[in-house]
Amino acid sequence: MRRREFISLVGGVAATWPLAVQAQTKKRPVVGWLWYSETHLAAGYLQQLLKGLRELGLIEGRDFDMVYSSAKFHVERLPKAAEELVQLNPNIIVAPATIQAVAAKKATDTIPIVVPVLADPVGLGFVASEAHPSSNVTGIAPYVEGLPSKQLELARAVVPGATRIGLVDDVNDPKAHPQRREIEAAGKELEIKIVPAEVGNANDIGSAYDALAAAGVEVVVVEQSNARRF
Repeated sequence: MRRREFISLVGGVAATWPLAVQAQTKKRPVVGWLWYSETHLAAGYLQQLLKGLRELGLIEGRDFDMVYSSAKFHVERLPKAAEELVQLNPNIIVAPATIQAVAAKKATDTIPIVVPVLADPVGLGFVASEAHPSSNVTGIAPYVEGLPSKQLELARAVVPGATRIGLVDDVNDPKAHPQRREIEAAGKELEIKIVPAEVGNANDIGSAYDALAAAGVEVVVVEQSNARRF
């Protein structure tokens, strides 16, 4: 995540608050934060956001307030958590990753949603096209087409001649889906057998690697997804 670009996205909206919001309501603007999991890593993202806003001269409790809603690391709770956050009527919602953005977008078409890790915005229906978004969702897209194929090439460089490569596939993370499609397509071209092991939460990791070992894979690729945090 490129911190300065993300802070600028939030700060760009924040710059209009004193005139557009405070003049009408006489209240401080509200930033909503949608948690998937309140881990140390996620908390670090929040602290970076608050630090960046301070650098822009915007102080929590003086210039704006924060409200939160959390799914407690349960993906099935995200829609309800997003609805609860929308009911708090924030002026802007920060969805730290794509999985939260999907839930937030379903909960509101009007409140601006900023996503520091936004993947496949066209495929997920966030925008009509990247050139003409026309949506309440904006953010930074870390997924670059072609990069997963490079991961596959790197795996073969680590284990020369590998013909069976495992893939840890996070089925709950929307940004993982295009990566799996690309890796499987690249594997077919290279005549490599891609063996996926699907994970939905941290409890699945051990059994996933056991399954990959039993399948005789020679090296494992992990998607750029929530699976990296398990």
